[in-house]
Amino acid sequence: MHESARIQYDMLARIGDAGINAALIAQLDAKLADTAPNTDQRQMRANLLRRSGDIDATRDAYRTLVPGAMEAHPQLTIPPGLTSKDGQRIAPLIVIDDLLPAAAMEALYRHACDIADRFRHARLSSGENLYDPDKRETLLTWEFEVLRQHFLDYVADNLYGFQDALELPRFTVERSEIKLTNHLEGGFFNTHRDNHGSGREAGRALTWLYYFSATPPRFAGGELFILDSDPANAGCSDSFFTKVEPRANRFVAFPSWFYHAVGPTHVPGNAFADGRFAVSGHLHKPADTLDWPW
Repeated sequence: MHESARIQYDMLARIGDAGINAALIAQLDAKLADTAPNTDQRQMRANLLRRSGDIDATRDAYRTLVPGAMEAHPQLTIPPGLTSKDGQRIAPLIVIDDLLPAAAMEALYRHACDIADRFRHARLSSGENLYDPDKRETLLTWEFEVLRQHFLDYVADNLYGFQDALELPRFTVERSEIKLTNHLEGGFFNTHRDNHGSGREAGRALTWLYYFSATPPRFAGGELFILDSDPANAGCSDSFFTKVEPRANRFVAFPSWFYHAVGPTHVPGNAFADGRFAVSGHLHKPADTLDWPW
């Protein structure tokens, strides 16, 4: 891992510390106890919650802040169209917990463990045949069977709902990408985005993940940090972000133009079966003339 990445992860860990943010929220709530909070104060509270990784409380905060959007799309955790204090866009985010029956997740986990010999070190990108452990340390395989078609069908069947919730135009899906990943001791993925072009260019449009693991989990870390971004100008915030814990049986989706990173994973003993597993997918779109926000 590059030293710059280590410094960034240390900063993200400090800013996203649940205890620190809980204390800041308590101080804010105490100040607001005798007054009606304004929009800026509600936004500040939501920012503290999302960077701490408290998904349920974040969703509740945005229901108060942007009630209409959340009522129309209950799967939303963060609605679209919001900016953080430094002017970057906050990534709209879908989080669905307990997506599958426990037995189905267990079957997927067992299958992933059974095909451990298929996993290889991930390259930096699908178009770049380069393994660079300073920028990414991930194991992956494109070859798996259990629930593969289920996830492809699930995303396809819910695409219109996801597009509407995230305020993405109804793009045509050119192809659907899907793979299994596993992060072991020290596994991470440096800050990146899955689409470097404009909205109208061909490329990835929707990034989604489904987390699974041993029960109970035998790893720590591996959080997904989705940084507030300026997709049109290839910029992102240093200090405003949403943290998503890789909780087993959790589904996550967001637009592919937003910068994100996977924090370092800690796996005592470093057994393959103890890692941070995910089904990772992208929907690719062709070039189009739709009305994209970037």
